[in-house]
Amino acid sequence: MAFCDLKPVCVVDDVKGSSYIIGSVFAVYGIGSEPPTVYSWDMIKSVAVSRKNIRVETLDKIYTITNKMFDSDEDLLRAIALIECRQKEYRFGYQHEQRLFPLKSSYVEVSPGKETYVGEDVLDEGDTAAAFIMLLNFKLVKILWLIGLMIALITFGILHLTVGVTRGNMLYFILISAAAGAISALLVNLITHAVARGRFKSIADADFAARKPITFVVSRKGFAACESCVYESRDLVPWDEVDYFIESDKMFILYKNNVPAAYIPKRAFEKKFVGGVADIIALSLEQR
Repeated sequence: MAFCDLKPVCVVDDVKGSSYIIGSVFAVYGIGSEPPTVYSWDMIKSVAVSRKNIRVETLDKIYTITNKMFDSDEDLLRAIALIECRQKEYRFGYQHEQRLFPLKSSYVEVSPGKETYVGEDVLDEGDTAAAFIMLLNFKLVKILWLIGLMIALITFGILHLTVGVTRGNMLYFILISAAAGAISALLVNLITHAVARGRFKSIADADFAARKPITFVVSRKGFAACESCVYESRDLVPWDEVDYFIESDKMFILYKNNVPAAYIPKRAFEKKFVGGVADIIALSLEQR
C-alpha cells in the first residue's frame, strides 16, 4: 500500500484536554486515565477535510479536529495523507476541497525504474495562474470571436435603425461596429482572466500543499506530485489515472475527466532533463 511507512499523527485538543491519534487506527484519548476509544477505519462512516478542520464521523459520534490543533503544517499534511490512504482501502465517505495535486488514494506502491526524473519545487503562483489563463484562452478564442462579431452586427443594426446607412457613412459605421465588437471581446477577456486568477487563488488557499515544497517524479511507470514532507520514493500515480496533458512554456498540466489533476513545473527539473520528462509524458499520454 502506498505511503505505508508514514508515522501516526498525534493531535492534542488543549481546550477539551483530549487527544487524537491518526494512523493505522483512529483513536481518541480522553481526560486523565480513561481508556482510549479506538476505531478501526472500517468503523468510520465519513471524513471531511476543509480549510479549517478535519471532521471524522464514526458509527456513534462525530469528532472535529481543527487545523490549529496540529503542531505543524507537516503533521496536518501527513494526517490527510494517512486518511486518504485508508479511504482507498476502506471506502468510507470522503469530502475535500479542490486540490492542485492528486489525492494520496491515487498512488500505488511501485518501483519507478531506471528512467526516472525527480525534482523538487514550490509551485509558483504566477506560473500556475498563467497556466490557468492559457487553458482559458484555448476555450475562449472561438467564443470571443463570436461575441465580437455579434456585438459588431448589433451595433451596425442599431446605427442603421437610428441614423440610417448611406454610401457616405457606411465605412464609418463599419469601423464603429468593428471597434464596438473588439472592445466588448476585450472586456469579456479581461473579466474572464480576472475570474480565472481568483479561481486559482481560491484553490491555492484551500490546498495546504500549495505553498509547500513538492516532490515531482516522472517515470515510465507513473508520476508523482506530492508534498516532500510525506513523499516516499516508491509511490507513484499510474499513467492510466490521467487522460491527457497540455504543455505550456513553464509546466505540464495533467488532466483527468477534463479537470486538472496535477501541475508539474519544468523548473523543478534540471534543464538537461526537461526533454526526457517531456518525452515520457508525451509517450504515456495524449497531448491536447
